[in-house]
Amino acid sequence: MQTEKAVGGLTYFSSIANPNNKLHADTSPEKSSVPSSDLFKEKPRRGRRRRLLHDEEQRKARRKAQCKLNQRRYRAKQRKLISTLSLETEGMKGHLETCQDYRNFLRDYFMQPFTVWNDERPILVVNHFLQTFRAGFALQSTESSSLQENFIRLVCAPELVAQGATTDGIEALLLQLKRYTSYHGNLEMRPQNVMVIHAPKQQENDCAEEKLIWVVQARGSLKLRISRDTLMLVYPHVMRHHTRIAHRVAGQTIEPNFTMTFYFNTHAKVTKLDQHVDFAGAFFRLLESAEDVAMMLEGATNSQFSELGLDPQDTAAESALTRGCKQLSLKYILL
Repeated sequence: MQTEKAVGGLTYFSSIANPNNKLHADTSPEKSSVPSSDLFKEKPRRGRRRRLLHDEEQRKARRKAQCKLNQRRYRAKQRKLISTLSLETEGMKGHLETCQDYRNFLRDYFMQPFTVWNDERPILVVNHFLQTFRAGFALQSTESSSLQENFIRLVCAPELVAQGATTDGIEALLLQLKRYTSYHGNLEMRPQNVMVIHAPKQQENDCAEEKLIWVVQARGSLKLRISRDTLMLVYPHVMRHHTRIAHRVAGQTIEPNFTMTFYFNTHAKVTKLDQHVDFAGAFFRLLESAEDVAMMLEGATNSQFSELGLDPQDTAAESALTRGCKQLSLKYILL
């Protein structure tokens, strides 16, 4: 706004400061001291910062927990691997010892000098039999079971009569060895003594050579654990009709005495094998009742020759291998 002012005949115009002019000057883009972008910038909030810190702590905790879990899994996997390797090493060590024992047996059996009157092979065969089957038939190891089967086929004559089996003698013997192992929770053979019952004498030189025989007898005890499979396969009547006795014997260990008699020909081959296992005495020591023992053994599927898995109603002492219809379970079929 201008005003007119006369000084000495001259007219002057002066301007009065307008406050609006200053406002316009202040808000002009050229003279503004604050950038326009800062006017619309949102200030950080404390709540959001807290949430970010909290989320970061949670992520760190989750990563830490996951790392611990991964470490535990890795250590468990390593322990399992070490355990597996240890078991495999022990198995290989045991199999190596078995192979060495069998090699030594073969060396002594074939290389040792002998005569009809002085033959140590029958004793050698019996001792190796007791050593080889001290823990039963090796059902878990194909290699060990093959060695056991090869040994039986080597030392037994084709016409073997085993435990009353008049046919398939070698197969029947192998079958019974497998059943004694699989039908019980645990098997351990504890031989006590081996003795020669009969040996050929030189005074018998007028006899035919095929009539000269060796008879060797082994005595000891078996350590057998009675499992549910034992009751189902050997004592099925106890499971059905005598549950009280079944509860008493299940899981228990019995130690019946056994007697094995081997008959050898002049070629040191087993022609006959008789075996008797005193189950009655073992169950009497466990049950302490003759009546309970009688109930236990009355319907058992074993024969007078201590064969397992036979029909008690069948009086013929034939091998269980020839009775395909007497199937008790899948385990019976497999063995």
